[in-house]
Amino acid sequence: MPKQKPTQIQDVNAQRDVVVGDQTVNYYVTQAIQVQPFTPPPNLAELRQTYLDHLGRTYRALDFKGIPQLDTFSRELLLEDVFVPLVARPDLPGGETWERRLAGRHMEQDAIPEETLALLEKGDSHPVKVEDALGGHPCVVVLGDPGSGKSTLLKYLALRLAAEPDSPLPILMPLNAYASVLENGDRNLQGYLSEYFAGLSHGLSDLKPLFDAAIENGQAVILLDGLDEVQSERVRSLLVRQVQAFAVEASRLGCKLVVTSRVVGYRESPLLAKDWSLYTLLDFDHSAIEAFAARWCLAFEKSILGDSPETRQKAETERRSLLDALDVNPGVANLASNPLLLTILALIKRQGVSLPNRRVELYELYLKTLISAWSKARALDNRPVGQQLDYLQTIAVLGPLALWLREENPTAGLVPEERLIDWLTSFFQGEDWGYKKGEAMKAAREFLESVRRYSNLLLERGQGRFGFIHLTFEEALAARGLVQLSQLRLDDSLEIIRTHLSDPGWRETILLSVGIWGLVREQPRVAGEVVRAILKMYCEKEDACQNVLVAGACLEDVGELGLGRAVANEVLDALTAASLDRNLPPPTQRDAGFSLGRLARGNPAFLERIRPDLDAFVTIPAGEFLYGDEKKKHSVQEAFAIGRYPVTNLQFRRFMDAGGYERKEYWSEEGWAWRTGIYDSKASDNLKDRLSNRPPEKRVEPYYWHDQMWNNPLAPVVGVCWFEAEAYCNWLAGELGRPARLPTEQEWERAARGVDGREYAWGNKFDRSYLNCAEFWAEQADLSDYDEWRKWVDSDSFKPASTTFIGQFLTGNTPDGISDLTGNVWEWTGSWYENEKV
Repeated sequence: MPKQKPTQIQDVNAQRDVVVGDQTVNYYVTQAIQVQPFTPPPNLAELRQTYLDHLGRTYRALDFKGIPQLDTFSRELLLEDVFVPLVARPDLPGGETWERRLAGRHMEQDAIPEETLALLEKGDSHPVKVEDALGGHPCVVVLGDPGSGKSTLLKYLALRLAAEPDSPLPILMPLNAYASVLENGDRNLQGYLSEYFAGLSHGLSDLKPLFDAAIENGQAVILLDGLDEVQSERVRSLLVRQVQAFAVEASRLGCKLVVTSRVVGYRESPLLAKDWSLYTLLDFDHSAIEAFAARWCLAFEKSILGDSPETRQKAETERRSLLDALDVNPGVANLASNPLLLTILALIKRQGVSLPNRRVELYELYLKTLISAWSKARALDNRPVGQQLDYLQTIAVLGPLALWLREENPTAGLVPEERLIDWLTSFFQGEDWGYKKGEAMKAAREFLESVRRYSNLLLERGQGRFGFIHLTFEEALAARGLVQLSQLRLDDSLEIIRTHLSDPGWRETILLSVGIWGLVREQPRVAGEVVRAILKMYCEKEDACQNVLVAGACLEDVGELGLGRAVANEVLDALTAASLDRNLPPPTQRDAGFSLGRLARGNPAFLERIRPDLDAFVTIPAGEFLYGDEKKKHSVQEAFAIGRYPVTNLQFRRFMDAGGYERKEYWSEEGWAWRTGIYDSKASDNLKDRLSNRPPEKRVEPYYWHDQMWNNPLAPVVGVCWFEAEAYCNWLAGELGRPARLPTEQEWERAARGVDGREYAWGNKFDRSYLNCAEFWAEQADLSDYDEWRKWVDSDSFKPASTTFIGQFLTGNTPDGISDLTGNVWEWTGSWYENEKV
């Protein structure tokens, strides 16, 4: 095995799967739904094909209607190419959202409402794929949050059934269209099904014989979208009765029915529980997000370039970039759990918006979508659903409301309806609105109902308690409120920031407020003044230097453009000083360096200021030196050059972006065998066990590439085997225009220990402040005793331990100026270890 130089910090196995590549969904809907195939009489066969062709044309591609700035998006992405199976859980939640997620919050059990706990503790509510749920029940209601994929699910089911020759007949219709005819009197639902399609296309003018034959023979799957999208209580009650009556008869004949609804609408007018099985859609988990990223990026690139090896390489690069954007910021990652919001994120990123930097612009787009456009565009047939809200007026109320809620109940984000109405009433009585108490109370109730029903931002979560649909939106709107507060006196906003500066729960609100000042309102001087004030705010004890970290995060978010060059440089200087301050807690030093690393990514000016010598090599002259534990004389015959720093994630990304994992010419024969999995069959039993943790499909990026603990741009890359290191060197040789390789063991020792065989890079006396090691993190002088070291590893103080920013330990440099050759990471050499290859 090529020899590694051990240090006090070793890799930690994160036990994390990384899903890569194109993961084709092979899910046979006909088998899952378990309905008899529909074979129409000969005289209806042509009509059936005409109808199915219509479904294919209508729903084959994703529809971006209702998403501001994307309405004119012209690229066609096929729904079946990007669809990721949805997962649902049986039964109806106690509020309007699935409380297991608690709207983006992580809460202790004693803070969770009792009715929510009762729901979560039910033993028979195991998550299942929605298609599997449909197979076991004749009538199913699929409930979900706005944007959770309800309508898309029905389109997908219809497409799959239409594409399979021996399938039952899919009949997909928006209930909002049916409700419009119910306004004028009672109408039979089965009779209206064919009338709906007659108004869409000349070739579909009379589908009644086709639909009746399929339904009467129990060979239809009826998909009804948007039970909640009917606003009139009279019509909604009539609609529910008609759907119920039709379902009873159709299911008796052997048909299947699926109805979708938001939870709020369903709770107000439910179908008869004895006849329907309820399933609530769950958020995307990390594996679903990764599957979406792989499918989305490949579909997008194929829509531009067609299917080719170059297309797939480009798609892989885009997939990594999208996942990297999610990994860097928890706020963005939380939004990605909603399919609609993940789709918007993927679209605007592909159109050149940098994420998570400037992500305040992403939130603006989300809010405009949910407030201004979503109610009028979420129906299958483009019919408006309810009134359109005025964006600016709605934001002017929701901003201060969210700020109040953040201060009132930051843990659960819930407030009783009475208190919410009281606050809104008081707000409408204020200077901005000037209503008298009676009309203010009326305005409060009307506002709550309209925002609740039409924007889906503010929901009832638990009986009689309201909160925002997701913590992220509460934070984004509270940032709006913080900025609105500054209209009269900036000091009022600064006082709130000062009060909550060290509270992690307020971090996102503070960052987004700076983004609103600097980017949305285009007031970089005000944003810069706020960040300067943050740098001057005093934090002590365990919160020491949190002001600098917050300022750094602000600069990461809005960039130099949002703060101004002078303030940006002040923040960079403060972060650099904090990373070098050994009096600060180790995690704080690390976090300051990592902030610098993130700032350097994608910003050449920042990189030049932070690490101008990132790619520099240090020449080591030929000559004798003391080698090994015995300090025997050894001679380096020829001068060589070695990197000033370990290879960073930023540098390794260049190799990946150049197709390093796909281009065989960078790999040795044995290395390519490892990359493609051929190597595994030749390995020893012991090595096979190790290789099984990283199968070939996961050998397209470093093992820890998406783990924030290890993937900082200016931290050393980890989770790479010797073959990957070798391939990187081969690629680098082409970039440099001269040979590049791993150093031999002797060359490494000469570079690390100098000519006098010193114990450490700086000398022979150990000092934990000189390197990233166990003693540095434990803040103890000596952990050389194994029992003491083991005790530390099992303690809470071990949890933050990680790699650190390259060159963060200046005093630990070698006499030649090389960083991190003692501590931080193990490093590969080109020599063999004890003549044994493992």
